[in-house]
Amino acid sequence: MIKIKESSRIKEIENKWNDSIENLLYKWHWKDNLMHKEIGKKLNIPRSTITRWFHQLGIPSQDSHRITKLNLLNVGPRKGPRAKPKIKSNPRFSVNREFFKRWSPEMAYVLGYFVADGCMFINPRGSHYIEFTSTDKELIEKVRKLIESNHSIGIFKSSNPHWKTKYRLQIGSKEMFKDLLKLNLTPCKSKSIKLPNISRKYFADFVRGYFDGDGCVVFVTYPRKNRKSLQKVLTTRFTSGSQIFLQDLWKLLQKYAKLNGGGLRKKKGGFELIFSIYDSLKLFKFMYKNVSSNQFLKRKYQIFQKAFNTLGGVDQLVRSSLCHSEGCRFESGRPR
Repeated sequence: MIKIKESSRIKEIENKWNDSIENLLYKWHWKDNLMHKEIGKKLNIPRSTITRWFHQLGIPSQDSHRITKLNLLNVGPRKGPRAKPKIKSNPRFSVNREFFKRWSPEMAYVLGYFVADGCMFINPRGSHYIEFTSTDKELIEKVRKLIESNHSIGIFKSSNPHWKTKYRLQIGSKEMFKDLLKLNLTPCKSKSIKLPNISRKYFADFVRGYFDGDGCVVFVTYPRKNRKSLQKVLTTRFTSGSQIFLQDLWKLLQKYAKLNGGGLRKKKGGFELIFSIYDSLKLFKFMYKNVSSNQFLKRKYQIFQKAFNTLGGVDQLVRSSLCHSEGCRFESGRPR
C-alpha cells in the first residue's frame, strides 16, 4: 500500500497549492471553516478520502455543529428584517402522564383493563409505548377519555371474515411506562402477570376493568332431560395465561365480594376462573355498585340485566340458584 506522503495525487495537490497537504487541510478546515465534503469539492476528491487523510495525517476535525452554526451567522450589514422568534408549538398528541401515579376509581378501572388487554414495549429506537387493544371500540374510546388522550384509534380489519375488527390505542410515554413498572407490570406479561397490590377501596373498579377485558358473562337456556321446561344458566368467567394471577384474584373475590363457590381450570393457552349463577349475582353487585356509566362495557352489563329480567329479578335469581354450596364442580364448561 502506498504511503500517503508518496501518493502522486498528494504531490499534485501540494505542487498546485504550493504548500504541504497538512497545512492545506488544517488551514481550509480550521481557518476557512470548510467541512470535509467542501474540501473534497475544492480538490475534486470524494469526502470519504478527505476524512481518511485527516485520520492518517493526525489532523483533528471540528465538531460539525460548530461549522454549521458559523455558516449560519449573518455576515455584513443586515439587508432585511430580523427573523421572528420561533414559537414552540404544542405537541400533536397529549395524554395525562400522571394518570397511573395516584389511585382513583378511574385509574383502577383502566389498570384492570390494561392487565387484561394491554401491553407495554420498547421499540428498537428506545421509545417507550403502552398499548390498549380490543374488539370493542366503545371500550377503547372510554379508556382514551379517562386518560385524557387525543391519540387516534387504529383500526385493523382481518381478511378472515370470522375474525372481528380490532381497535388499538397506542401511547408513547416513558413516564407512564415507568409508572406501570412500579405497579409490577412488565412487557410480555401474559403468563407471568401477578395481581398488583390494590386496596379494598379500588378493588371492585380493578376487577370490573379486568372483566371488561378478559372476562365474560354467559346467559343461556337449554332443554332438560325428560322435562318440558328449559334450564336457564348464568355463568361468569375470567381468563388469564397466569394461574397465580387467577388464584390471587379468586382469594380476594372470596374476601371482598363474599363469593362462596367458583372453579379454576386449565384451558388451551391458559386458565379460567368460573362462577355459577349465585356467585355471578354477587359478582355483579360487587362490580357495578355505584359506578359511573363511562367505567364499564355496556354489552356485558346488558347480558346481566337480560338474565335478571328473564329469571324474574334478583330475588327469583337467588331462589333459582344452581350453586348454593361452596366448591362448585364443573364439567364440559357447564356448572352442575
